[in-house]
Amino acid sequence: MKNGWGKASIQQRRGRPSQMKPAPETFQGRLFMRCLGIFAAFFTALLPASAPAAESGWIGEQTIGEARLVSAVTATGTLQTLPLGLEFTLAPGWKIYWRTPGEAGLSPVIDLSESATPGLSGSFRWPLPTRFDAFGFDNFGYENAVILPFDVTGHVADSPVRITADLEALACAEICVPLAGRLELEIPDGAAMPSRHAQAIAQFAAMVPRRADQTGVSPSAPTLRIAAAAPREEGLYVELAEGAPALAELFVEGISDVAFKAPVAEGRGLFVAAVPAEGLDLAGKRLTLTVSAPPEFGEFDVTVSDGKAASAAGQATGLSVTMIMVALLGGLILNLMPCVLPVLALKLSSVLSAAAGPRRVLRLRFLAGAAGIVTSFMLLAAGLAMLRFAGGTVGWGIQFQNPLFLSVMIVMLGVFALSLLDRLIIPVPRFAQSLTGLAGGTNSSPYRGDFLAGMLATILATPCSAPFVGTAVAAALSGSTATLFGIFLALGIGLATPWLLVAVQPSLVAFLPRPGPWMAWMKRGLALLLAGTMIWLGGILAEVLSPAPAGDSVSADALWQPWSRKAMADGLAAGTPVLVDVTADWCVTCKANKALVLDRAPVAATLSGAADDGRLLLLRADWTRPDDAIAAFLASYGRFGIPFNIVIPADETDVFILPEILTSGSVMQALENAGVTAK
Repeated sequence: MKNGWGKASIQQRRGRPSQMKPAPETFQGRLFMRCLGIFAAFFTALLPASAPAAESGWIGEQTIGEARLVSAVTATGTLQTLPLGLEFTLAPGWKIYWRTPGEAGLSPVIDLSESATPGLSGSFRWPLPTRFDAFGFDNFGYENAVILPFDVTGHVADSPVRITADLEALACAEICVPLAGRLELEIPDGAAMPSRHAQAIAQFAAMVPRRADQTGVSPSAPTLRIAAAAPREEGLYVELAEGAPALAELFVEGISDVAFKAPVAEGRGLFVAAVPAEGLDLAGKRLTLTVSAPPEFGEFDVTVSDGKAASAAGQATGLSVTMIMVALLGGLILNLMPCVLPVLALKLSSVLSAAAGPRRVLRLRFLAGAAGIVTSFMLLAAGLAMLRFAGGTVGWGIQFQNPLFLSVMIVMLGVFALSLLDRLIIPVPRFAQSLTGLAGGTNSSPYRGDFLAGMLATILATPCSAPFVGTAVAAALSGSTATLFGIFLALGIGLATPWLLVAVQPSLVAFLPRPGPWMAWMKRGLALLLAGTMIWLGGILAEVLSPAPAGDSVSADALWQPWSRKAMADGLAAGTPVLVDVTADWCVTCKANKALVLDRAPVAATLSGAADDGRLLLLRADWTRPDDAIAAFLASYGRFGIPFNIVIPADETDVFILPEILTSGSVMQALENAGVTAK
């Protein structure tokens, strides 16, 4: 029968007698079974004892939530850090909290002080949380099931570890219930092999947002960058850099007793409302932003700007009138900075030589100079935009870190100096002629020279900073591409304002002295001024081409130590306020700040006394050469140019960013606010 086996079994269950008879029990059979038992007992004794469970027992209630401690390894081995995990299983509707619970709640806490193995310490790594509502409050945490990676250190490698973990947590649904108890876990010595919990712990560890490095890039969010973080009325405005994926969630930490609501789209960024918002001042505060932009998520440390640098970034319509005015004023003040004086002197020479000519010619010459200024600012903005798009470092004046640029500038200044001495006629390409609209004309040469002089004024202005310039540049380089071009256009118009005023009203030239033989001597003096500028640039070129010093940036002043992230962190960890001075050999304003304020009474004596007494750590960062760490440090405070001076108190709660042009009063006030000097 085809179904014989099946039918036979059915029939046998119905009671048909089986045709099979049991084998008779014999002496040989009994002897065999006894020997088999002896051998089984013998080999069982040779087997190693079963490995202890890599988890503690559960605590809690199944109807609410339970917790236990699990280990990713079966033994300690040579591990200096034991990868454990705090596992929660929660009933439907119940949740536990993240490290920052939100408007209400309590984060899980583990105390290892009662462990049989002395000296143990542990730290959580927090997977990305979710936002949920509890009693009308925004809170952050986890539901269903989660493992919080928990790293334990302080044990002796290759020795057993006995852990007693006292857990305090809070589980919430419509009510909140403490989830607390003692978890016991023993990890023996021996080879550290993966336990059955290793994969689950690794899965949740992969969900932990990685902290951004010094360049502002998180390993778990390679295309995410924070472009702006600015205070707003009743909250915070945050904008991501261009090219970032769509943001899904944002968690803000760093202000005690203040929580932040869900982000709301505003313009090109997000607004996060603070609770409570009364009397909140976020300017200068150090915050941690945990950003989720699937499939990326990262953790970023940012310093909130003073509100001026990023005010343009948050406007739905683009640039604000305030920021345009700031940029215009900054460009105008640049005319008074020492970097631009050689070009202004050169322009004065050409104006005096043409003062007796027709007003139309004079007007066109000044318009050509203004066009050169604005054109060079647009070219500079385009170059910075391309550099930023390529992922490079952007900043005001960073071209002075390039040896090729410095060499070209020295040659260009030499050409202008020789032209002043009538030793050389400047040949100008046809494109420059077309820009003035006078190509082919017999009188086109003066216009070309004026156009190039305007471009030279812009180039020489970049190593200088001035009031309002730093704010405008920070807004430009942290905002969108449209913001970058808009602000640089305003800066160019501001710098070109003196040219434009004379173009509108040529009669202003009448206030200048009449041409005469004295102009030949003035041209020689101006040529000497340009030669001095060439020598200054030559010194910068020599410094840039010289081998970089080993280790951190070297400070020539014994009072100041070379800056590094580690030196700054070590000083703050020791409870010492820090003053950081970011400077460069090509930064004229930096040198003026040093000579006129930092190295003079009363600031010099105060800094020296505070440093000697251990009340202040002085760090100087040299940005003469390209340095990604310094660039990232500047960007973390919303700055992209120098000079930059900042006083960081020991508790890091309120940082004091000093103005570009220092005064004794501003420095002394910052030291007083940081607790370095008595109030």
